[in-house]
Amino acid sequence: MPRNHDSLTARRISPAIWVNDTHSGLNRTAVSRVPEPRTVVDVARVVRRSRSEGRPLAVAGGRHAMGGQQFLSGGTMLDMRRLKRVRGFDDERGLLEVEAGIQWPDVIRAYLTRPGGMYSPWGIRQKQTGADRLTIGGAVAANIHGRGLTAPPFIGDLESLEPIGGLERGTCDCSAG
Repeated sequence: MPRNHDSLTARRISPAIWVNDTHSGLNRTAVSRVPEPRTVVDVARVVRRSRSEGRPLAVAGGRHAMGGQQFLSGGTMLDMRRLKRVRGFDDERGLLEVEAGIQWPDVIRAYLTRPGGMYSPWGIRQKQTGADRLTIGGAVAANIHGRGLTAPPFIGDLESLEPIGGLERGTCDCSAG
């Protein structure tokens, strides 16, 4: 009589969701779920749920970390790419306020697109690391340096961060020494 492998386990395991990094493709990892929050409230909800279930949580965006750091076998992979809005632009200072999941091409479009086709005097000092679909959140997390190896790391170009925890919110003044 053939064995039913499901009967050999204490509980039925959900089908795996397979994820991988964009560049090397060497980090194929099975995760349990991949929520795609659209708001800060959604992010907090996922964090709280993972915490209450005792389930590990990893955060991913463009999936460019070639070491697979954005994946956690069997855990929840929080996909930040839907948090991609431009929340504000200070045209006088050239400062963008964006969400963590926005990718570089959208950041560039945000400061170049001016009302009535007006010219924008602003630009980005550093070219990212050769991959255009990086998220800002991932760039901050990895403190990328880009192609300008004589330029300071990416974090030096940030004015502030607004971290979001499971229940609390705060700000970080990145310009403070």
